[in-house]
Amino acid sequence: MKNLKLKILLLIISLIFTFKYPIVAHAQSVDLGIYPPIFQIQTVPPSSIKIPFSIQNFADSSVNLTISIKPFTAADSENGDITFLNDLSSYPDPSLLGRIQVLDNDNAIDTLTLAPKQKKDLNLTIDIPKNEVKGEYYISLLFNSNSQNTNNSSSSQTTAGIASNILLSVGPLGDPKGYIEDFSAPPFITQGPVPFTVRVKNASDHYLTPKGDITISNMFGQTIGKVNLLSVNILSDTIRRIPDSIQSDTTSSSYAKIKDVVDKNTYPVAIWPEKFLVGPYTATLTLALSDSGPLYKKSIMFFAFPSEYILAILIIIIIVLFIILRVKRKTG
Repeated sequence: MKNLKLKILLLIISLIFTFKYPIVAHAQSVDLGIYPPIFQIQTVPPSSIKIPFSIQNFADSSVNLTISIKPFTAADSENGDITFLNDLSSYPDPSLLGRIQVLDNDNAIDTLTLAPKQKKDLNLTIDIPKNEVKGEYYISLLFNSNSQNTNNSSSSQTTAGIASNILLSVGPLGDPKGYIEDFSAPPFITQGPVPFTVRVKNASDHYLTPKGDITISNMFGQTIGKVNLLSVNILSDTIRRIPDSIQSDTTSSSYAKIKDVVDKNTYPVAIWPEKFLVGPYTATLTLALSDSGPLYKKSIMFFAFPSEYILAILIIIIIVLFIILRVKRKTG
């Protein structure tokens, strides 16, 4: 009788776990790499563009890929994310999308099969006719895989892949235009690292890749630190927040020193990794919108004082006040 009750109890527990935690079928992993990750193209019509690139399958199994292209614009997050465009009514020339091809040995392809560990060399071609509409064409070249894995009666399917973005400017190009939208830091901190907000507006009719740095000087005017900004692309008529160059490699020991500050900030920031700070500091942002300029500079001030110093000073002040009050009472 006891064995029967135990079996019934185990059956009930088994049913509960079956409904609460159903069998999960894991889809086959897809591990791809593509180089270059970004095509930067500036051209004047007419032109015939042909750029070599490569895609590699790092997985231990074959992968079937579908090739497609999608126009995009910058997302509102100002962090480099993109948003695909479904409405092309404002696009300079939607027909240009049909003149973009991926070639394998001079043959246009829209599907591709990669063997395990295989690297494939391909070519991207774009035909720009004489009457092509001037403007900016931002396009993602997508390689998608539909992987399916079956486990008994349960199955799941997932879509994975990789993309390379095309930044195409059909000229002639206007002069680089833009400005520093925001350069700021916390006005008071108790310790480093120090996060700087750098927001840059691109007012040009084409994308920009600005270069810049932040130098930090102490109260005596001595330069004691420098933050190199990451070279990022800012799409036409958009704003982008620029981080520091250390964040380009999240596996480095330098990144480990600033990771906590990166994680605490919702938006990208440029970080000065110095930890021990005392007194007033001046930070100067120097930014060149292009190799030929224009060059902008902006300076801000912030103050740092360790929290343990603040506590010590408060204790000293309390002791001094206590002594003064005691003396007054005795002499009063």
